[in-house]
Amino acid sequence: CSAMGKSYRFVCFLILIVAAAGCSSKKEDRKEENTVSEVQAPVMPKDFERAMPPAMMTNPQERADYMVTRFWDKFDFRDTMYCHAPNITEQAFVDFIALFPHTSSITKVSEGVDKLLTAAEVENVVYNYFCMKAEHYLYNPNSPMRNDEYYIPFLEHIVNSSMVTDVHKIRPRRQLELANRNRLGSKAEDFVYTMASGKAGTLYGVSADYVLLMFYNPDCVECQRTTEMLKNSTVLTSAVLSGKVKVLAVYPDENLEAWQKHMKDIPSVWINGYDKTLAVKNDEIYDLKAITTLYLLDKNKKVILKDTSTGDIHEYLEN
Repeated sequence: CSAMGKSYRFVCFLILIVAAAGCSSKKEDRKEENTVSEVQAPVMPKDFERAMPPAMMTNPQERADYMVTRFWDKFDFRDTMYCHAPNITEQAFVDFIALFPHTSSITKVSEGVDKLLTAAEVENVVYNYFCMKAEHYLYNPNSPMRNDEYYIPFLEHIVNSSMVTDVHKIRPRRQLELANRNRLGSKAEDFVYTMASGKAGTLYGVSADYVLLMFYNPDCVECQRTTEMLKNSTVLTSAVLSGKVKVLAVYPDENLEAWQKHMKDIPSVWINGYDKTLAVKNDEIYDLKAITTLYLLDKNKKVILKDTSTGDIHEYLEN
């Protein structure tokens, strides 16, 4: 009985040792896991100090010019972690391009963009990050900040940068070519449209102080919404009825059945046609990133507003 007691106590002692070793091993494993986790956790960068104009500078345009050309002066372009901090870097980029409309000229915008991308060339990852954000906000058809004039300086820098290979310049070159067509202040490209009667006309044949050119798709929900907004604009309607403005609505695609089905949706006082030769679409005479696409032209067919909104058209005609 005594021998059995000793044997039992010895077995219990061994069990306790193994259990303790197991607990110790698990604790060590957890400690090691925590250590590895802590090592792998990225250290996010701190916010950077943005340039602020001197207090004595009170003119809004001068302040915007100052900020847009010095915005990134204290940004560390070598720190790639900024590309993973959207609350810092992406928000700063949005704030940066939001300054563009308030500057004195597109020249100042180009200067600010050139300073940003030239500084970013020290780190390829950072350079590509800003180029992608520029496309997302200034070229993407779903972006409310879409603007060819502001995107062009980015494209010009990309196609001239030694950081970008020739292969990766193909798409930006094409975008730049399209963005340079029908620019603000230039004369819009002429084209032929055909009406339901079969009669053909040209953009340059439309005579009025202003021509509102609308490329649309009759089945497009957004197009229907835009059409309704234009129809309900008392400013535009008054200008159309007085003859000061003519609206030329053009369907650039080939589904004539759909176009004819929705003809009644277009006001009778507008000119409603389609592109019989599909030149606008196939030859990319106009860069139709999104449908509807709106242009406002003067009597000489010079572009006043490009790829614009119904709100901007209303505001321009009202003022």
